[in-house]
Amino acid sequence: MSISAPRYGAASVVRTTRFHRALAIVRRELLRRSGVGTILVVALTYLAVTLVLTINTEFASLVGTLSLSTFETPYASPVWPFLMLIVATSVGAGSLAEDVGNRSITLYLSRPIQLVDYLAAKAAATGSWLVIASVGPGLLGLAVILVLGWAPASLVLSGAAAFVAVGFLASIFFTGLALALSSLTTRTLYAGVAIFGVVLSLEIAAPLVSGLTGNSSVAYASPVTDILSVAQRAFGISGPYATDPVTSALILGLVGAFFAFFAGWRMSRVEVVGE
Repeated sequence: MSISAPRYGAASVVRTTRFHRALAIVRRELLRRSGVGTILVVALTYLAVTLVLTINTEFASLVGTLSLSTFETPYASPVWPFLMLIVATSVGAGSLAEDVGNRSITLYLSRPIQLVDYLAAKAAATGSWLVIASVGPGLLGLAVILVLGWAPASLVLSGAAAFVAVGFLASIFFTGLALALSSLTTRTLYAGVAIFGVVLSLEIAAPLVSGLTGNSSVAYASPVTDILSVAQRAFGISGPYATDPVTSALILGLVGAFFAFFAGWRMSRVEVVGE
């Protein structure tokens, strides 16, 4: 009988890719923001948009005035932008502020992950909630209309494309704004108040200053006005518009991207080395 030393072996360590690490942050952030408040606001958005869209379409089909512009009704009221503002505050105010406040960003960035991956994951999670709230209700309402036979399929498809275009532009802007303001503080409450304050202040001040000075370019400062102008063009409503729809679309997209870039610059200045 011989006695020999045991042999030990270990499998090679396989590092996860940057994509999978970022995807893990997206999943965590989506679940983290799926609180009762967020669910209620998103559900209210679906209920309001679907009801307004279906009721108005049924009435238009009965009186013979059905057209692509019929689907623009949810955007004709300030209720939809206000609901988007609430969703942006619920899912975006604490996206960066909480991580800096509780120092969990130290754990994130001490792992083999790039700052750009971290920010892209946060933007993807926040933007996903906004897309769900901005695009989903319109598509659901159009699906109901198509099933009930109140509008032809070609018109419904055109309406779906318009909802997707306007919803994505609004989501880009609100995502960038939420990330930028969330990066400036460690308190979620402060970031939420700032998001509300910026959008509502611009909505009130821009038309007022534009009217007093006679300078129509000032109206571009209001994101709600820009969204409305883009929606009117997308749904085939004839002008004159408060702002040029193409210029408004560019402003929404570029300003949203600039805000996201600012959030990245701001986070790069944050000290993440634990004490």
